Amino acid sequence: MASFGAAYALFATTGTAIALLAVPFLLAGVGIGAVETAQHSAVASLAPKDLRGSAFGMLATVQSLGNLAASAIAGVLWSALSPAWAFAYLTGWMVLALIGLLISLRRPSR
Repeated sequence: MASFGAAYALFATTGTAIALLAVPFLLAGVGIGAVETAQHSAVASLAPKDLRGSAFGMLATVQSLGNLAASAIAGVLWSALSPAWAFAYLTGWMVLALIGLLISLRRPSR
């Protein structure tokens, strides 16, 4: 989440120079690799064996609906305001996700 947040923040604040865009693209690549791996690992370890296939289907559904909503809203912000607003919106969601993740790590396991 932190890698995604940093990538989106850099996309919002850097110009269009190729050299400057390399860093946020690398951070976004690290973010997608880490997040997708963690999500699939969580489903594999937490879902009951007899429901594992359905759990992966549910994960894919939630991911695709989230991607659709985020892309639609970011697209509207991009068109109506500016690309910086779209990436600022996405950065905000990544910060909220990171806070949620950190809070969940602090709770004692049952």
